[in-house]
Amino acid sequence: MQKIGKLKTYTSKEIESSCVSIGFECLDRELFDANKCYDPLAKTGVKHARVQTGWAKCEKEKGIYDFAWLDDVVDNLLSRGIFPWFNVGYGNPVYMPDVPNPTAVGCVPLYYGDECLNAWKSFVRALTEHYRDRVSHYEIWNEADGKSFWYPSTANPEEYALLVNLTAEVILSVYPDAKIGANVSAPYYFDYTDRFYASVDKDKLHFFAYHAYSAMPEYRFKGLIHHHRKSLDANGLAHVDLWQGEGGYPSWAYEGHWLVKAGCDDERGQAVFQLRRYFLDICYGAKRSSFFQMADMWEKPYAKAVQVLKKPAAHGILNGLTYTPKASYTTITHLSTIFSGEINADKHYMHINTTAPSPMETLACQMLTYSRNGKPVYAYYLPTDLAKNEEIPYTADVCIHGALKDAVLIDPYTGEVFSLDAPTPDSPYDPGIVAYKNLPLKDYPLMVTDKDTYEIV
Repeated sequence: MQKIGKLKTYTSKEIESSCVSIGFECLDRELFDANKCYDPLAKTGVKHARVQTGWAKCEKEKGIYDFAWLDDVVDNLLSRGIFPWFNVGYGNPVYMPDVPNPTAVGCVPLYYGDECLNAWKSFVRALTEHYRDRVSHYEIWNEADGKSFWYPSTANPEEYALLVNLTAEVILSVYPDAKIGANVSAPYYFDYTDRFYASVDKDKLHFFAYHAYSAMPEYRFKGLIHHHRKSLDANGLAHVDLWQGEGGYPSWAYEGHWLVKAGCDDERGQAVFQLRRYFLDICYGAKRSSFFQMADMWEKPYAKAVQVLKKPAAHGILNGLTYTPKASYTTITHLSTIFSGEINADKHYMHINTTAPSPMETLACQMLTYSRNGKPVYAYYLPTDLAKNEEIPYTADVCIHGALKDAVLIDPYTGEVFSLDAPTPDSPYDPGIVAYKNLPLKDYPLMVTDKDTYEIV
């Protein structure tokens, strides 16, 4: 291999379309300073941002709506070429007596009487009327399958479907072309999601978002996606797109955090998780993937329905104290270009041979393929433990059907691009299968594609 340059990246205004989204959540609770984020985000090329609408922040007096704070967020994003999509929630203490936190986070309007439910509908109608010319996608509630955000009841998929149905009816009555979404925090609880799919109105759901938090993004992921697609189709929801709506990995976590051990301070691990997360999502057919979060949420304590964290885990691509970029800021900049344009989760033929002494490590290698603007891309990696940050001492042969015109290897962590030697035949039975030999093997995806698939500088 010979280094020939770096992947050219673009700003959000310069990218016309992309699968890449960022979490811009929790501004209704002022957990980070958005003004310190707009310009850095615009430089990454990220095209979408998930924004929570904060009923309690918009309606502090009954019937009086103040969207000024949300206008500021939406207009700042749009002016930089970033499309906000709404997560519509949560509760409102004005209509909910004795809520467990001051902004009624996770408190569901279904359970607080007719006045509250009617006020919820009125808020949603006012929200949609106000933003119908600026925001097209409206996701209803957040993580209704978990106790942190479904209070005071216990998780119930039929009742979540009821909330989605009646909220979607209001949105669509104002804005018939709006796209309606729902989500879950535990997409592997199939009983919950299957019952939700069976209960939701078929014409009121356009996308469904799984939230993907795990120590290893590969863990049971393939089967999860297959099940959701099969269940959606079986319930008359074949038109519904799957999204990865919220998923991430912290660069630091407090003692007792479920995901990583106390004292973890590892930007590289966060960036590697991010790379693996996006490639898995897009190559298995997700139409959008959103990384949690824009900045560490350290401006104020973080309140869920019945829990308060003084200092949440550091999920941001920007440091929550200095607002300086982390390694994951660089990698999402590369990903924004990598998954821009016409992206299709095509299943091209590919296999890997490695110099690992055990065939089990070769079998563990992930092989992911897609097309960008009609050109095939082959990605591969060995999914080692993120907490270890291991250098992999082996090399790999990437074997595909049909030689590339002018093959290059792209490293999405560094952005570096390398030319590849001409391939050699790999199979005595099919001369069309060729191998690009002795390539590096990493714990994150490396890409083999034609030189003209991406612009190189």
